[in-house]
Amino acid sequence: MKAFRLHSTAHLSTIAVFVITATLSAQPVDLSWTFGNVGSSSYRLDSFEPADAEFGPIGSQDPTLPLEVGKRYEVVVVNFVPHPFEVLAKASAASQDKVLLSMGGFVGSFEADPAVGWEDDGQGTVRFTLTAALHEAMQERDRVPGYRCRPHLFSMRGDFAVTGPAVAEPIGPSAIRIDLETIAAGLTSPVDLVPDPRQLDRLYVVDQAGLVHVIDQGVLQATPFLDARDRLVQPLGILGTFDENDFDERGLLGLAFHPEFGDPEGQGHQKLYTYTSEPVNGPADFTVDLAPDPINHQTVISEWQLARGGAVVSPASARVLLRIDQPQFNHNGGQLAFGPDGYLYIGLGDGGAANDVAPGHGDQGNGQNIETVHGSILRIDPLLPELTPQSRDSASANGAYRIPWDNHFVGIDGIDEIYAYGLRNAYRFSFDRLSGMLIVGDVGQDNIEEINIVRKGGNYGWNIKEGTFQFDPETGMVGPPFEDRHLIDPAAQYDHDDGLSVIGGHMYYGAQVPALRALYVFGDFSRGFAAPDGRLLTADLWTGRIEEMLIGAEQRSLGLYLKGVGQDHSGEIYFLASTALGPYGDTGVVLKMVAPAEPSQ
Repeated sequence: MKAFRLHSTAHLSTIAVFVITATLSAQPVDLSWTFGNVGSSSYRLDSFEPADAEFGPIGSQDPTLPLEVGKRYEVVVVNFVPHPFEVLAKASAASQDKVLLSMGGFVGSFEADPAVGWEDDGQGTVRFTLTAALHEAMQERDRVPGYRCRPHLFSMRGDFAVTGPAVAEPIGPSAIRIDLETIAAGLTSPVDLVPDPRQLDRLYVVDQAGLVHVIDQGVLQATPFLDARDRLVQPLGILGTFDENDFDERGLLGLAFHPEFGDPEGQGHQKLYTYTSEPVNGPADFTVDLAPDPINHQTVISEWQLARGGAVVSPASARVLLRIDQPQFNHNGGQLAFGPDGYLYIGLGDGGAANDVAPGHGDQGNGQNIETVHGSILRIDPLLPELTPQSRDSASANGAYRIPWDNHFVGIDGIDEIYAYGLRNAYRFSFDRLSGMLIVGDVGQDNIEEINIVRKGGNYGWNIKEGTFQFDPETGMVGPPFEDRHLIDPAAQYDHDDGLSVIGGHMYYGAQVPALRALYVFGDFSRGFAAPDGRLLTADLWTGRIEEMLIGAEQRSLGLYLKGVGQDHSGEIYFLASTALGPYGDTGVVLKMVAPAEPSQ
């Protein structure tokens, strides 16, 4: 996780020198550094152990010292009598420092804490463990973790850069064995898979580059079901190479079939909906204040109708429901899904850039702004209002859809379409087919990836929180755990030691791998951008425990960028992946999760 700094209280402490002698315990330390001094102006870093530790250069003066919550440290001061070392809640004015640990007999407020395990041999060596409580004390009010020389408190002083408390144990391997079967190959950038509402053996694959492909009885069909390429921002790719090494978060991102798709008597008969990233083409229904910068693109939610014969979508049938201005290229969300209530749910990111503070994000960020749709999940009835004249739901301002009467903000401050908010990038979500609960994978900034159980009117904390931790929008760093009854914590989370971007999935109810039943199957895009290293994961949403599923008898990892997770009518899971970073090339594949082969005798 990223380093973070927050701030703390104190008054000038009386200078005192005591001669003490103690024996240091044999408890090992994780890091030791030795300080000399440059007169009375600064400490000087003379050495550190172990040699491979990430540390500042030898000879640096009052260096910023890296600490990690839970680890034990040793400080050796060569000329310790005139320059005793103190650990602080460090203020901008030295007179307001708060002394927490102090070398040489002066008692800091945390020296009696048994978890800190303060040791002082009276000969210039001290040891301590950075506990969560000690770290929290370093950050009282407007202070930061720091250190100083007690007599020379105005000149010999420096900072600690503290790595945040661990979110959880590192993700370990699952005991549940799986294998993967290639169902389709030669795609560009598959990001979602949706089963046909009528035919059990027919699947639709959403390709970010603009096509919806058909897999019929396990065979990829040559003719696409829908071609939206001419509607998209072109060319896709923000790096300018426009090849397998380019990257983009825009494109064709979502597909959903109306619940009445297969009902000839229903108003939703043969209707489906898409989420596309399109050039600015007319006034938006929802916009942001970005002046004088231009809008990057528009999110467009469209309704389509099958062509005569019902095999493909009619290109001329598109009807725009929503047009939303997007200030940046990224954090677009993109998921569409109908809930058990028959309404369409739409995932929207915070608008892009970083930390929810860029132009177009307002003074407070979009995630916490209930007067913008960004950073939210929307809930609408997508049918043309005149088709449902008896509905108690009111028509939208643009007359293209209806707004459920029981959405949280109907009749009060806030945009009526919002179902839940405080999300950074709800890229993929699904509904549990048994309980109906809405499960959202919310892609994090630089530290935490979240899985949220989302309920109506819920605020999921972005950008006040990232995961369960306080978030600082100015630095992008996380602080200590942060509790606020108005902000809902994730059901499960992991940090960036274990991945980069959560790819939301589905609760498993299939027959291929019975041991996974009622576990949430999802994944992570990759451990990094430089090479494809996605991970296949499971989560117990009641305990928050996350494990990695390894593949085949050799227990291999995925070795691809994971871009989506789909589920068929039987509850079986499909992983959508590619060796290409972005929406180029032909290495995209659809992989079905299957039972592992029995070992040969």
